[in-house]
Amino acid sequence: MLDFSKWEAMWDAYNRMGEAVSGSPASICQDIGVTLMMVFDFVGLIAVVVISGVGDDPEKSPFFRLTTAIAVIGGVLALTSFVMPSHNDAHVSEPPALSTQIERTWGLDEMGDCKNSSHGLTDSPSLPKSSLDDGDWKCVAYTDSQRTELTVHINGNRVGLYKADGTVLKPVGKG
Repeated sequence: MLDFSKWEAMWDAYNRMGEAVSGSPASICQDIGVTLMMVFDFVGLIAVVVISGVGDDPEKSPFFRLTTAIAVIGGVLALTSFVMPSHNDAHVSEPPALSTQIERTWGLDEMGDCKNSSHGLTDSPSLPKSSLDDGDWKCVAYTDSQRTELTVHINGNRVGLYKADGTVLKPVGKG
């Protein structure tokens, strides 16, 4: 069985595109903005309750206006972080599907139909595209115009291919 953790990491990175890189100016701006919004929305809510309890109009209170202004500034900061260049850019192309990665690694021309043979009805019936789900899939593969029935076995971040008679199929390509 081969370690597919690098392939899995590529999909994790691809799925996180658009998130602020931790510690970057965008991340800091987002964190400050969200904190300001949460704190001053809460303080503003308390101000409304206290001022209303006294019988005054909360909207005319300078304290309420100040807390609202700071919360709005926080919202602007949080939204501004999304246009800052320190976010992960969408320059990363989509990684290969699991079947494509298997084809490359084991030197197969094409992976045909795959059916899950080890799980119940609620689990993925076909080979997953972008994740490693534990289990066995019975697949049809083609090499040099030859049709072969294989079992794709996934356990954690490791993937193995086995012929119908149980022998291990050796990798020949680059993973």
